[in-house]
Amino acid sequence: MRYSHCKINPARLLYALRIFPILFFHFQCSQLEIEKPNLFLFLFLSASPTSVGVVTSDFASGGRFKTFEPNSFTTFPTSIPIHSDAVGRYSNDRVFIVNRLNRDNIQVLNPQLGFTTEQEFSVGQGKNPQDISVWNDKYFISLYNSDELAIYSRSSGTKVGSISFASLKETFSTSGVPDNSVEASYMVQEGSSLFVLLQRLDRNDASGYLPPNSDSYLVEIDMDLNQIRSVYTLPYRNPSSKIQKINLFGEPHLVFSCVGRVGFLSQIDAGIIAFRLNTRQFHPNRLFAEETAGGDILAFQIKNDELGFAAVLDSKFTKTIQAFRPRTGERLATLLEIPGNIGISLSGLLLTNEGKLLVGSTDFTRPGIYVYDSNLGNVLLNPVPSSVELTPFDIFQLQNLQ
Repeated sequence: MRYSHCKINPARLLYALRIFPILFFHFQCSQLEIEKPNLFLFLFLSASPTSVGVVTSDFASGGRFKTFEPNSFTTFPTSIPIHSDAVGRYSNDRVFIVNRLNRDNIQVLNPQLGFTTEQEFSVGQGKNPQDISVWNDKYFISLYNSDELAIYSRSSGTKVGSISFASLKETFSTSGVPDNSVEASYMVQEGSSLFVLLQRLDRNDASGYLPPNSDSYLVEIDMDLNQIRSVYTLPYRNPSSKIQKINLFGEPHLVFSCVGRVGFLSQIDAGIIAFRLNTRQFHPNRLFAEETAGGDILAFQIKNDELGFAAVLDSKFTKTIQAFRPRTGERLATLLEIPGNIGISLSGLLLTNEGKLLVGSTDFTRPGIYVYDSNLGNVLLNPVPSSVELTPFDIFQLQNLQ
């Protein structure tokens, strides 16, 4: 836009845009002439410093990447087309959209350019990517339908190597024929180490529900040498959540949830476990056990030793959001409960750095994000979920992990 006889202080405008999420505004200026969209305005309508990224989906033809401001319940107008089955991660000042089965590629969005797609590359048809990690000039990509960890060039998006997981494939199946995949899922970095979760499910089991008939692994990768450093056997099977790296009990831990037998095969057989980085050993007690939660813990977020949150699915398909105490493993409260006979699911769980707990609701009549404030006794701030255009599927912080 070009304005005649109108002085605008850029510093004041920047301050206003940071403090007050503004979707539409008007300046009373004489001789106003509109020539083209203002790039400065476009960038600040894409997100704010406390915004989060939201992967949304119509569970059919496609999805959208959105940004959402939980302090003001503002959904910004930027809407980037992505796959209907995708998850997101923020790393190295970029948003990485992992487009999973039937698209099988990585989409890199640039926040400095309104989250436009600046790179997109395939990881191979049917490979079903699950997560991505950036290290120097390399991308490490976990593949659900493979027996390797793929390595791609960061500059060109072409495959430059791999790390074989063939020796870690399950050797037992109830059918007598083990499959060729290790079900590599979520990852997290710690220094030059990359930790990768391997579910090792039995795809050939007669039930057809992929039960965990073999132990699951946490694999430590040397990202400089492109080789396995160590393999740790999980005390519980079928890790299914993202990995949260957090200080607990005075030292750093990797925390994730194992669900064991889940869904139609549901059993009370797992929970949230912690891996001590200083000793490379698992904490002796579960931070939250399925016996206490009353079902499978599909997702979680931990604030500190005294407070965590978990999304739980029980054998009757009742969905709950529960508060728990990681230090003792006790259940504190139920924040939200959805009966199994109601067609609403919960997808996406994030505790922001400001203490807002975001819960994605897949109610097809009113999909959106619930916002709770963990600093005010976990009070629900918006009884009607805030819309993010489509149904929220994954929610993540738009900040580089430490």
